[in-house]
Amino acid sequence: MSNAQIWAALQQSAMVGAERLPVPSRLAQAADRTLPASQQALQAVLAASAGTDAGQAAARQLLRASGVAAVLERAGWSPGPGLALQPLAPAAAETRPALHGARLLQLMGEVLREGPQELLAPMFAALDEGGRRLPHGLLVQALELGRQSAALRHWLTPVLGERGRWLAALNPQWSYASGVQETADPEQIWQEGSIDQRVALLHGERTADPAKARARLEASLKELSAKERAPMVMVLESGLSLDDEPLLEKLLGDRSKEVRENAARLLSRLPQSAHSQRITGWLQAMLSRDARGEWQIEPPEEGCKDWERDGIALQPPPYIKGVRAWWLQQMVELAPLDFWTGTLAMAPEQLWEWSRRSDWKTALRQGWLAALRDQHDVRWIALLQTLERDARAESLLPALLDRLGQEQREAHWLAQLQQARGTLIDRINAIESGMPPVGEFSQALSERLMEELDKALGGKQVTGSWHSWQADQALLACARRLHAGVLPRFALLWRKPAASAAADAEPDAATASGIALTPEQQARLERARLRPWDDERVLAQLNRCVDLRMALHAALGA
Repeated sequence: MSNAQIWAALQQSAMVGAERLPVPSRLAQAADRTLPASQQALQAVLAASAGTDAGQAAARQLLRASGVAAVLERAGWSPGPGLALQPLAPAAAETRPALHGARLLQLMGEVLREGPQELLAPMFAALDEGGRRLPHGLLVQALELGRQSAALRHWLTPVLGERGRWLAALNPQWSYASGVQETADPEQIWQEGSIDQRVALLHGERTADPAKARARLEASLKELSAKERAPMVMVLESGLSLDDEPLLEKLLGDRSKEVRENAARLLSRLPQSAHSQRITGWLQAMLSRDARGEWQIEPPEEGCKDWERDGIALQPPPYIKGVRAWWLQQMVELAPLDFWTGTLAMAPEQLWEWSRRSDWKTALRQGWLAALRDQHDVRWIALLQTLERDARAESLLPALLDRLGQEQREAHWLAQLQQARGTLIDRINAIESGMPPVGEFSQALSERLMEELDKALGGKQVTGSWHSWQADQALLACARRLHAGVLPRFALLWRKPAASAAADAEPDAATASGIALTPEQQARLERARLRPWDDERVLAQLNRCVDLRMALHAALGA
């Protein structure tokens, strides 16, 4: 019986019921050493079937067989014709040391299993920065998380080590992380490595020698699939210059839509490129001044076939209403932002206000926000911060703030913390929304923030309402972002000495004076006393964040 037949038999038994269609009797016999190892494993666990009731025994057989098959699959066995567990070459020797310490490994395992998810990327980044890898016992959990989250792979793959890549090559679901050894030479990585490894190689070469990386990519375009070409083309954004224009112009005619779009996005960041000149020329023709001298814009009534090669789709998707607005939005997205500030002589805030008076407000604004995704013009930061509850604007802030120097970012965050608008919870969450997935506050900013937290939560009475989901998120953000040197003080908010905790538990003035409260007043009073850590789930995540970060800080000598 082949592995494919075993798999089919288990599925059929599960669908119709084990009492009607038991697993094949051959699997319940003593292990046959002539069979493949995968079938022997199934026979071994099914041979000792428990229970006297026939239906119950059949159901247990099915569950056991499914469990064994699932474990085999997770270990790299994929059922199919002729497939069986065969002796495998061992993984290469590790080039990075792993972290040690029972408590640290326990905390890392808890974060992998139970979260918070936002702590995973910082944990992997800390390992990578410290030149370490994940311990072998955590690889399966980490690889599964990478399978579920493409965004996490950037941080995970560098710390998998040789054993992690070896495991990934055995399971098709983990193929994103498979590749050649870390010690392989560049040519071997380019020929045999995973997509992520080859993209990383291009990134490294692009930083050291942009022309060499561009030549490598151009020479390999014909052999690369569309899935490979798209991310590799985006590597050119590092050190992008007019020297890249000929290749990008050629890619505007690529057979892959994603590659064409990526090439157009990169050319939009080169105001002097022929592509940008064509886009701005079309937009210039749409602009005019009215009788009062104010700028106005009017898209053409008919599309132009020449637009398509430059990334302007003539036919809008079904969910878009208004073909003219669709054309305008795409052109605005691909035009250099300097075109608008220069041609109209307006700052971003003025442009936003100008669009409010236009019939094409939505197309203009959506186009500008899309353009910021690639052009990262820091002059738009102040405007984006005024667009409250705009998810797209919030998603753009981390990349724009990352373009600022450390001191500028810190000054920006400090200003947000000190502004009177909104509660402390709102201000912390606003800062968090502008942070990249990995990064922490400086010690100076952390201490300033800690002073505010002490005022709000460190005394007998809570300042403000901290009984909400937003409050939970603000405090968890602090657990992830505060400088490691401030974390012990931060943890004292809920890990107070017994004497201090008893003092905080003293009755309030109304209760002490004997004033009777209505049930509604009592309920409000009790809610006002609540802190985020009064929720056991939030408390567990706070402790996990703080303990893991302090343990990593100590182990890596950060």
